[in-house]
Amino acid sequence: MKAKRSGKFVLKQVRASSNGVTYDTFLLSGWLNGRRFRRHFKDRDEALGEKNRLEVGAANGGEMQGRATRLSAVQLAEAEAAMTRLGPQSLSLAVDWFLTTYKPPVAAVAVETAAAAFLAERAAHVRATALGDYRRTLEWLKAAFPGRAVHSISTADIQGFLANRGVGKTRLNNLRGDLNAFFAWCQLAPREWTRENPVKPIPKFRILRGVPEIISAEVARKLMAFAEGYKAGAMVPYFALCLFAGIRPSFQHGEIRKLADLPDPSKAIDQALGVIRISPEVAKTKSVRQITIQPNLAEWLIRYPLKKYPLIPANAQTMISAVRRQFALSDDVLRHTFISMHVAKFKSLAAVALEAGNSETMVRRHYLNLVAQAEAERFWSITPGMDVGSVTELNAEPA
Repeated sequence: MKAKRSGKFVLKQVRASSNGVTYDTFLLSGWLNGRRFRRHFKDRDEALGEKNRLEVGAANGGEMQGRATRLSAVQLAEAEAAMTRLGPQSLSLAVDWFLTTYKPPVAAVAVETAAAAFLAERAAHVRATALGDYRRTLEWLKAAFPGRAVHSISTADIQGFLANRGVGKTRLNNLRGDLNAFFAWCQLAPREWTRENPVKPIPKFRILRGVPEIISAEVARKLMAFAEGYKAGAMVPYFALCLFAGIRPSFQHGEIRKLADLPDPSKAIDQALGVIRISPEVAKTKSVRQITIQPNLAEWLIRYPLKKYPLIPANAQTMISAVRRQFALSDDVLRHTFISMHVAKFKSLAAVALEAGNSETMVRRHYLNLVAQAEAERFWSITPGMDVGSVTELNAEPA
């Protein structure tokens, strides 16, 4: 009969009795070097340590040897398991490397506590939009790792967290940026709640941008005609500045909103000098830029002065949404159209880059040669009164 080889050992809790006394014991059984092995332990940890030690020895194919040691059974089993994982490398070398490179965090701080402190500190330095993004991201992080210390969250944890969000690459890049800022902040002295930033090794997703969406000169003409006839022209300055000056159009947090919130927007929109000054507190990029008021935009601003037609009038969100729905306008289509038409008419990548707050490389890559010069000429010739009243809520949809 073929002898059994050493292999897996089974640990069971059983009832035993001695001298009329019943008690629990832990029975470890298996095959060792071709012989049946059975041994009782009073302590489960001791039994588990012996089980690990025997299984490691069996896996290595080595003969089990008795040695006098000050290590407990669990410690000895862990040391043998570490040797198995290291292979030919020295256990002492691994311990030396660990002792010289590992630095424990100054304090083990729960992610909930760290997130609250981060948001309180950021509130004084970032805009409301960014603060809201941080808050949402950290709420998801807390839900994913409840009660976990900041330093215990690994790169693999973050990769799994991002993979489970079920969003596109752009949103994933934004989430990664929020998390990177949070963990980098936790790293800094005097906090030092984590020695490593688990987000740093994770690369950003590469996003291939397609051709930007724009509208034709004909649609732009119908749009402005519709705006003139809608609500007595209340939204004309908003659409004129977004379309003919390329100002970022977000009603809630965009440049047009910040421009409207200035004490006197007319000082930034200097019709006397023919320029619009976008200051750092208004610009998305927080850098100064200056936009030339083209002749047709000047006519719109004269016909619809800001003192009578505010940039963001009462109930503006509802009216903006209504006009956008009428012409199926996406978020940045007006700005994309401005840049494309500017390049086509004035032939200067540098000029439009400065006015739009983009780089020349970005303008060349995405906006060059999107429209013909004749189309751009028609666009920059759109002025007030051309079709006023001819495009209404009833016939705007064909545009």
